[in-house]
Amino acid sequence: MTENKKKNLMIGATAIAVITLFALVVILAYQVIAIIVRENRKAELETEILRLEQEIENASNDVELWREEWKIEERARQLGYVGKKDKDNDD
Repeated sequence: MTENKKKNLMIGATAIAVITLFALVVILAYQVIAIIVRENRKAELETEILRLEQEIENASNDVELWREEWKIEERARQLGYVGKKDKDNDD
């Protein structure tokens, strides 16, 4: 091999190595960004889960309250319904 061919071969190998390295760095940067985006999304979803669990707990407390007879009667009176006890009191 002549000196000129060796020089051209080294230039080509160096160019391929630089292009490959650049492509790998771009892929690495993309993966890091994708991981950060997914971690942020995960944090948002965890926050949303906590909020919804709190809402479920509050709703369960409200359901228990509305199952109480006195609460049902109170709401019925607010809506204008008359119960058996109310009719007895009117007589």
